[in-house]
Parts: sequence; structure tokens; C-alpha cells
Amino acid sequence: MSIQIFVEGKIAPKGEFLRPIEGRNSAELLGRHLYLSLAGEVIPRTLLDHLGLSKMLLGASSGSSFLLLLPQEFQEKTEAFLSLAAANIDEVSAGELAFHWAMTENLGDWSVVRKRLFEEMQRGKGTKATAESFLPVEAGHYRADYNFFAALANDGPTATSVGVDDEAPGRFHFGESKFSYKLGYDMDSLPWTAHLDLSSLKRRKGAAMTVAVDALEIRLRRANSVEEHLRLSHLYKNFFAGELQTLLLRLPDCTGKIAIIDSGIEGFTVYGDIDALLKVSQEIHRLFQTMAEVSLNETTGAEGKSISAALAAGDQAAAVAEVHAALKLAQASSRDSIYMFGRVLDWKQVPDALEIRELCLRMIRNYGASPQFVSELSGFFRESGYQSLRRKTGRFERPWRLYRRLSLALETENESRDFERTRNRLLAEFIGKNAGQTRLRPSGRVGLELTRISINA
Repeated sequence: MSIQIFVEGKIAPKGEFLRPIEGRNSAELLGRHLYLSLAGEVIPRTLLDHLGLSKMLLGASSGSSFLLLLPQEFQEKTEAFLSLAAANIDEVSAGELAFHWAMTENLGDWSVVRKRLFEEMQRGKGTKATAESFLPVEAGHYRADYNFFAALANDGPTATSVGVDDEAPGRFHFGESKFSYKLGYDMDSLPWTAHLDLSSLKRRKGAAMTVAVDALEIRLRRANSVEEHLRLSHLYKNFFAGELQTLLLRLPDCTGKIAIIDSGIEGFTVYGDIDALLKVSQEIHRLFQTMAEVSLNETTGAEGKSISAALAAGDQAAAVAEVHAALKLAQASSRDSIYMFGRVLDWKQVPDALEIRELCLRMIRNYGASPQFVSELSGFFRESGYQSLRRKTGRFERPWRLYRRLSLALETENESRDFERTRNRLLAEFIGKNAGQTRLRPSGRVGLELTRISINA
């Protein structure tokens, strides 16, 4: 019996690949995200078809990575194929995508195999080929194929299959080709969520949101066997692919209001109406907690058992680019959290921010408060530096002064009991039920920003 080898591949953006730089429109950026959602799915399947091997040898795959188990006699052909795929990736991205792979024999415990794969990947032993190795052009004198990515974005919303030629495995497209793979949910299809056309959202003031598993790489590295590694990979991948699509169909307030930018084992990125995004994110968080309690209860450590998110309002291209950087801030600050408008909140604080928005809107619409108070209250958070109100001497300002200033900002001619109750509830949301404290709650600033967006919508 011949020796078998594990083949691991990783595809990651670098440089400005996902940034909204000059001359790069929303369609092209969407195509770049779709490419990353599928590259790690298409390339290993095309490799198996190119070698004439069974799809059962594909252990795990996602948009950014894959793991294969192949007979050792195919190692040389595999190296050549992956080098060609790397050349294609390098060409279409103008060097802004990195594709690395590692190979090692299936000998010893999985922990040993995993370590060898990791070390080889780190050493760059499977160094990717460059486009110049295969194309008759002078090194460095090529640009990203803008039309290639724009075509992916244009065809993505109605796509039912993805096609690729093994002579250019890194340049796949939606539709039929030498090798074609159905998009869907059954066992023979590539997992695919219905991507809405972003053009339907262009006239709305929206936001981008990205959701990702906390410390996923650590959780996968701690797997005691390859079977456990594959189980975890499929668990996360199927959760996001299935639950996201189900939620968009199950929540009527979200239908047609969210466009899926990308989705994979790590999480997903979406763009659309802010209220719809917040509903989806809270429900995804609840479902993920339930899944983790049931499926990961026997695993030790907190890694991989929580999700974090980031939300950024604004133009599609800029917002999508911003949320990926913001997500890193959220995870660095606190796991199981969400970053919004410069603040990191625990998931349980999101309803507090939404409650503040509703109270603020009620003050304006029902009791005649000036919308200007939103800006005035936002000023308290800038003044306090998100920590506490202090004098220049460093001493805390008297708490009752803070309470009085907040009350003055909310003054109107309305003196009804309902108004007083609403105002007191709003003040309690900002500074807590204890008026003697000097901290402003982070959910207060988020609630004010949500109010500002609702007023200007």
C-alpha cells in the first residue's frame, strides 16, 4: 500500500486586494470577495478531477483553505498543478493574493502531522510560483484583471454552477466549463448562499457587517485527530452556510434588505439595512451559542466557542473594507463582542443601544425635543474620552453635574408624566441606575449614532 500525503492550502489577501482604492468600484470589490469565497472550494476539487481521483479524498475546504489526502505517487503532479493555480491567482490579483501550500506524509499521530504541516507552511517550503514563471511578460508589469472580478459580481446573484479549466485553475467563472461544480446545499454541491445584487441596495443608506469565530485557528490546531479536525471544519462551515441563508428567508423584515458579500468556515460579511443587519447578527449569535453548547461541550478552552462582529455604516465599498479592520479591534479588545461606531459592546449590550435609540426617537417625535440634543449628548462621550468625566486637575467631576447637564440637553416644553418617565429612562440608560457613578455606558454612544442615522434616513 502506497504512502498517503496530506496537502494543505491557504489563500489570503494582502496589500490592497480588498480596499476601495481609486478606480475600483463596488462591483469589482464584490467580485473580489466572491473570488475569496470560492477559491479554496474550486481549486482542490479541480485538482482531484485533474488527477482522476475520488472526491472522497477532499477532507475539508472553505473559501480560504483546504485539506486533501492523496496517494504519494501524485505528489509531483500536485506540485505542478498548485504552482499553476498560484500563478493564476498572482496574475488576476496583481500579486495581492497569497497562495501557499504544504505537504507531508500521513505518518504518526495527527498532532505530529499537524505540526509538520504548520512548520512547512511557515517556512514557505511550498513557495507559490509567480505569474512571471508562466507568462511571457516582464516581471512586475501586469495589473489586476478588473473585468474578471466585475464579471464574477455580475453573474454571482443568479449563478447555479461554477466552471474551471485545469489549464487555468485559478481563473474560474460562473457557468459551465471543462469542470463544472453545482452551487447549492446537497452533498454534491459547493455550499452557496444566495448573493443579492448590490445594485438593489444602492439607494439605501446602509452598513456592512462581518461576523467571525473567535480564535478558530487555535481550536482547529487543538484537534486530537484528523477526524476531529474535519468534524470541526464541517461544523463551522455548515453552520454559517445554512443558518445565514435560513435567517434571510425566515426573518421577513430582512428579506431583500441584505446582500451577502462572502461566507465561509470563519464567518461571513454582508451589506444592507442597519436594522436588518442587527437582527441577523443577534439571531446568529444566539444560534451559535446554542450550537457551541451542544456540539463543543466536551472540548476544553473557550477558543472557537464564541463569535465577534463589526459594523460600519456608509458607502458599500468603504464600509466593507472598514469592517474587517474593525473586527480585529473587537476580537483584540474582548471576545464575544461587537464593534460599532468606535465602541466595543458585549452582545448583551446591543439591546440596550437599540432601546436608547427608541427612547431618543420618542423624545423627538412624541415630545417635541430638538434633534440637536443627539449631537449635544454625543459631545459628552467625546469629552469623557469613553472613560469618565474629569477636570483638568484629574479629579472626578461631581456626578450630579453630569446628570444635570444631561437633563438640560433633554429639556422641552412638555412637562407630562409620560415625558418625565421617558427622560428618566433615557438618563438611566446613559449612566446606569446609580446616579453616583461617573462612567458613561458605551451602549449610549452607539444608541445615539443609531438615532442619528434614523433621523437622517
